Amino acid sequence: MNTSITKLSNDFFRIFTDKTLQFLVEHGWDMKYGGLFETLDSQGENGPEDFRRVMVHARQLFVFSRWTRVTGDKAFERMADKIFEYLTASFWDADYGGWYSRVALDGKPLDFTKDLYAHAFVLFGLLHYAEYIKKNEAEAWIEKTITVLQQRFLRSDGSYKEQTNRYFSDTAGNQRSQNPHMHLLEAALALSTRYESSQYNALVASLSKLFDDKFLDRRKLIIHEYLNNSFSPDKEIGHIIEPGHHYEWAWLLNWTAETLNQPELRGLGARILSKSLEFGWDFEFDGVFDQVNATNLSILKSSKRLWPVLELIKALCVYPNERNLMYLKNSLETVLEHYLKETGTWIERYTQDWKVLSDKMPVSSAYHLGMACLELEKYNDS
Repeated sequence: MNTSITKLSNDFFRIFTDKTLQFLVEHGWDMKYGGLFETLDSQGENGPEDFRRVMVHARQLFVFSRWTRVTGDKAFERMADKIFEYLTASFWDADYGGWYSRVALDGKPLDFTKDLYAHAFVLFGLLHYAEYIKKNEAEAWIEKTITVLQQRFLRSDGSYKEQTNRYFSDTAGNQRSQNPHMHLLEAALALSTRYESSQYNALVASLSKLFDDKFLDRRKLIIHEYLNNSFSPDKEIGHIIEPGHHYEWAWLLNWTAETLNQPELRGLGARILSKSLEFGWDFEFDGVFDQVNATNLSILKSSKRLWPVLELIKALCVYPNERNLMYLKNSLETVLEHYLKETGTWIERYTQDWKVLSDKMPVSSAYHLGMACLELEKYNDS
């Protein structure tokens, strides 16, 4: 089993490093306007989008910073430098602070909204740029981002504003969403790992508690996506849950357990992974469903995007019992057979029975591919 997993992992890592990232270096940067394209096709042609998103730049800043260290490739370092320069020049609100969600092709703000999800990824990307390339230039931006999150996004109920206007007024209304908080926890864990500070450990602990108290149904072991301001499931969309986020949380709980020295969180993560495999994995065609009904665990959306199976791979790597290793082998085979091509390009979404739904590649998927590669490397090294 381990020999097969190692072979599949090596193939995955080789394609991503030698082909996917080279493809993004060659085709991902807009030579006319600057910044990263939103989508590409398999021939390297960019999509019609007339905007730039800060989240896309933050995710690729992480990838190219990390792979600069992995490979020593100067082309990756130059790409990370360009992304950092564009990110800090175009997306930061110099008057009121915080990161704009989108800018126009000319680099001017397209809208003035600021969202938690994007800020979490900016923090994550900056941390990796600081660690693997240019610490001094990135440190100030890390501090600015942390300050904005703590002073302008934090609510009195312990959650964070999912979306604000330019002046940080809460525009999310009565909704509370788990996904942005999940990625804020990921950034907080990266902060805590890098700086080993009690301040950042406290942030990790508070986000972990928010998850346990509000977003997780411990009895059913399901994670609610959309709650109201009383932290009850939203009447319109509160029944929607996503298996991919269950796998992502299982992986994060293992990291949180290590950071806070709370081994019970690892046990919780293992149980969440086991339960979500039951309703998230397609036992007929393989792969992971996009959406499930929290009420009866029926399939709401049987399509299969790339990222959920990559999040499953990460979770399986940190809970490697015999059954999970069988799923890991199957998941890797699924990725290499259906999603990731030898050319380094990928298919983003399929129907349940593996008919292609779109040939557009969101370049933000490089984050998920890279994270799965790193976790596989750690597993194989262990």
